[in-house]
Amino acid sequence: MNRRDFLKTAGLSAAAFGLSEGLLGRVARAAEQHDRYVIVGYFEGGWDALLGLDPRDPALFNEANMRETGIQPAYDRLPPAFSRAPISAGPFELGPAAGDELAALSADFSIVRGINMATLTHEVGRRYFITGRAPSGLQARGNSVATLCCGQIGADRPVPHLAHQIENYNVDQPSFAGAMSVAAVDHVQYILQENLGLPTDVPANVKGALGAYWARRQNCDPTSGAAGSRAAALYAENRSRAREVVTSALHRNFQFGGAELLGVRQHYGLVDGQFETPYGRAALAAQALKVGLSRVVSLSFSMQLDTHDQSWATDHPVRLLDGFTALARLIADLKASPAPGGAGSLWDKTTLVCFSEFTRTPRINDRNGRDHHLGNCALIAGAGIRGGQVVGSSDSPGMGPVPIDFATGLAQEGGKTIAPEHVMSTLLAAAGLDASSLRSESLPTLLG
Repeated sequence: MNRRDFLKTAGLSAAAFGLSEGLLGRVARAAEQHDRYVIVGYFEGGWDALLGLDPRDPALFNEANMRETGIQPAYDRLPPAFSRAPISAGPFELGPAAGDELAALSADFSIVRGINMATLTHEVGRRYFITGRAPSGLQARGNSVATLCCGQIGADRPVPHLAHQIENYNVDQPSFAGAMSVAAVDHVQYILQENLGLPTDVPANVKGALGAYWARRQNCDPTSGAAGSRAAALYAENRSRAREVVTSALHRNFQFGGAELLGVRQHYGLVDGQFETPYGRAALAAQALKVGLSRVVSLSFSMQLDTHDQSWATDHPVRLLDGFTALARLIADLKASPAPGGAGSLWDKTTLVCFSEFTRTPRINDRNGRDHHLGNCALIAGAGIRGGQVVGSSDSPGMGPVPIDFATGLAQEGGKTIAPEHVMSTLLAAAGLDASSLRSESLPTLLG
């Protein structure tokens, strides 16, 4: 999206902005409704739970007994840099691709295991988790949960809901709650800069001719016809707000190659000119919250995890580790950043969830990779969440979802299996928001 597209979108659809008001005053003031922030993170392609959030000890689960257990960790097939056993994270264990940086923050997050996706289709699983509602065929039903969050938190930020590399849906929420989607990390700095007229490379004579034309144009009567409609008023309000945004100098906070953001580059390990990575996307999310651009951010931490062949051993763990390490650095960044008003850290007011559309099969297929698996897991963290816990479990054989007692989070014969709506209802409840539209219960043991 370029700057002119941004202004057009802001004026015509009002997707990113609410009612006009002084920008600097809005950013400096806490939200009147909810002084909360939300991050929704996606790992695209179907992650391997054995490598990440639901590992197994290869001394107990291996090629010798996989016919009984149905589980084959195959950690010995990973690149040499990866552990051949689960990583101890204190209250629980993580897989070799979760990484030491995430493991060190185990007190700050909890894991949900044994989630029943009821699908092996990427589009269905992805949209099921994004909305917290089972799709109709391949079509998403309802709002994105991030959009629900933004609709309740309010519009006191220039871009209330920022999204990158993740689908978003707005069915019945206020227009400002819909995500402003960007195609690349580096695009944000350009979108926010002031360049409301013609591109700089347009010849002067052409600029002059167009300027003369627009100077002669007739102004519509603002009180009659379409110009007097609510749609026209909304267009004018959001056009005005778009101008405020691009003249606010916020873009400097997203110039990741500049001298001012040297500390950001060092913290996330960013390489100059290579920002479209898990680390760049995590830095984008953190900056959006820290500098007052957004209260809700949706993003993909890791991509291209759909590994059905030998690339499972070479590519999947590396991509998964990058995503989890970027997540860990985002959490550390927000923990070190003071909240507006100085009351605690920004992390103290941020609730976060990470998911994939499903997991991968617990056994290696005949192509030396893993296929799609009906089970799943998720990570949930931050404000309103009690960290250091595991809720739910997957069974042996086959890592299928185990029914649990929702009150305790423990396995219970005759209990219920966890579904995406339970996780997303928990996110909303933890953030102090209304989850009734999901028509589901939360997981109370996770709520702090």
